[in-house]
Amino acid sequence: MIWSIIIAGAIPLVFLYIVKWLNFFETHKLGLILLAFAWGVFASWLAYQVDHPLVPIFGRQFISENIAPTVEEVLKSLILVYLVRRADHTYFVDAAIYGFASGIGFAVSENLLYLSRVDVNTGLIVAIARAFSSSLMHGGSTALVGIAIGGFPLGRRVHPVLALVAGWILAVAYHMTYNRVTFTNFGPLSLFVISAAGFAGPLLAVGLIVWGLRRERKRLRRSLGMKAGVSKGEARLVQHIDDLDAMLAPVEARFGRAKRDDVAQVLLLGAQLAMKQDLIRHTRDPELRASLAPEITAARRELKAARHRVGIYVMSFARSILPRTTWSLWARLEARRQQPHPPGVDVWRLAAERVAASPTPAGPSLAMLALSHLDEARRADAT
Repeated sequence: MIWSIIIAGAIPLVFLYIVKWLNFFETHKLGLILLAFAWGVFASWLAYQVDHPLVPIFGRQFISENIAPTVEEVLKSLILVYLVRRADHTYFVDAAIYGFASGIGFAVSENLLYLSRVDVNTGLIVAIARAFSSSLMHGGSTALVGIAIGGFPLGRRVHPVLALVAGWILAVAYHMTYNRVTFTNFGPLSLFVISAAGFAGPLLAVGLIVWGLRRERKRLRRSLGMKAGVSKGEARLVQHIDDLDAMLAPVEARFGRAKRDDVAQVLLLGAQLAMKQDLIRHTRDPELRASLAPEITAARRELKAARHRVGIYVMSFARSILPRTTWSLWARLEARRQQPHPPGVDVWRLAAERVAASPTPAGPSLAMLALSHLDEARRADAT
């Protein structure tokens, strides 16, 4: 049974780490992830108190298909209402990660509850099946709620309550569909169909995150173009922050791993500052605007202190890694010069060969004719 418990708890946490890894701006907070996870565990207990007494009245299948999805999705995502309204929430990926953490906490608790009701022989099968199906469904559905109330794709211009309701509708619809699939007999393919339904939610959430990150980079370029407290050199690096390891390889080679990490911290802080400034310009929540102002001031101080740790020389070197423009005539000429050229036709050599090979004209040249005409004209004037 110990392996069943490990599988039922560890595999969902692996998927949580993968979703967390997508946030290359690292704006999420580990403490808030743990808080969301703990809330998911507590929400599982609350949902059980609501759903279980209704099972003898309506039947397990009716509860699972019609009542449990709404109860569970609402309870799981209530923590997001608190987290997203905090000043240290930066953009929708944070809310997606917190939502996925809450869903995974709910799933782990529910998995352990199911394992407590089966014997040792069937426990491993149940643990594997639920780890790759219902656990992912719970994480993915709450991540979708987080994406909606976190501001994607409409930004923070929509009222938070409307965004929350939209997220609930999407999550409940997906949860209901999954539960109905689990009660349908697909024969030998049942496990694969259920797993596919479980993966659908996280895949949709990941797809929205990747799509949203592209849009976020465009917004970040505009924000960095304004007065964001980020130098032009740093702004060019931040715009390529998804490839940070490759960009900062010259810094590591010249100054060591520690300085490379310090430079990376400066870039991340610069990106986070720009995103907070963009958020305070567009949010319609007055409480959030009021709480963001001191956060932005603190972020500026932290960015200044991080630059000081790096040092002027190392920071100047890092800022010079990328060219000032995306098109450079001299860079392109240098690249073209260094490229090997296939053997081709030498025009000047060919012209010289043609001249040498051509026969000398038999008659007088044009210059000689002109001189002879001039001589004849002088003789005529003299006479």
